[in-house]
Amino acid sequence: MTDRNGTGAAKLGIATQRAKEALRTSELSQRQVAASIGIDETKLSKSLSGRRRFGTEELLGLATATGVTVRWLLGDESQVSATPLRFQAGSDPNRVPTPDSSPRRFIVETAWDLFARHGYETVRIADIAEAAGVSNASIHYYFDGKSDLFDATLDYSVKLAFDRQIAWLGEISNPHRRLERLLELQSPIGRTARSEWSIWLQTWARLGLEDPYGSDYPAHYERWSQTVRATIEAGQADGQFRPGDSEAMADELTSLLDGLGVKVLTGIMDAATFRRRLSSYLKRTIVNPNSDEESS
Repeated sequence: MTDRNGTGAAKLGIATQRAKEALRTSELSQRQVAASIGIDETKLSKSLSGRRRFGTEELLGLATATGVTVRWLLGDESQVSATPLRFQAGSDPNRVPTPDSSPRRFIVETAWDLFARHGYETVRIADIAEAAGVSNASIHYYFDGKSDLFDATLDYSVKLAFDRQIAWLGEISNPHRRLERLLELQSPIGRTARSEWSIWLQTWARLGLEDPYGSDYPAHYERWSQTVRATIEAGQADGQFRPGDSEAMADELTSLLDGLGVKVLTGIMDAATFRRRLSSYLKRTIVNPNSDEESS
């Protein structure tokens, strides 16, 4: 990962040091983390010693395996993505975060996969315990019940999305390209993204029947809307996007993405059509036809 401001070496040093700290506090062995990231242990050792740079996907894998965020690993203070509630604490940004314990984190990841594939109503605590290789009592030690565990899987989905945004958007200075990439990262295309969307879709269904004010989800969605809005405002500031009410434009764009995403998730629309519809909307309503980039 390069840095346009000439601070790449410094960021590499921060990432290396923080990767070591994340590994140390994760309760996982170097071999386990390497396997989770998808690289051999030798490559991980080189990265941890500063002789090899972590790739973007490796940073994402490391953050997921150890329970920290990509933003913390990079020492990143950029505003490319609004920060989720649970990561907004005003404590020292250099302090090593306290990740979930490995057993709790593994239970959440296992439940996340089962809920995404089979649905909240179908999956039992016993199913999660069996898949995670733990007892029912172990799950109840960390969670009040299935609903509490589902809420944890929603937080996990939010973390995955936040990590992707920080990892991939920080080096894209062009607001138009950044918005396109942001929407791509949040699209229900690919196994992980489809699982996230399944969790979000089930959350929407539950909130439609329950009191939405008792859930953190509205705040999570507001964070996502803020990210889109900030990107639109950046594009408006340099003339790439049309002038107008950035909040309304963000609302309309995220609503379109939601609707198209549900169609993809339910098989009504294919990925290629999804991308065409989204691109067409951006050109018709967001992108300034008189901008230098659009006319080039």
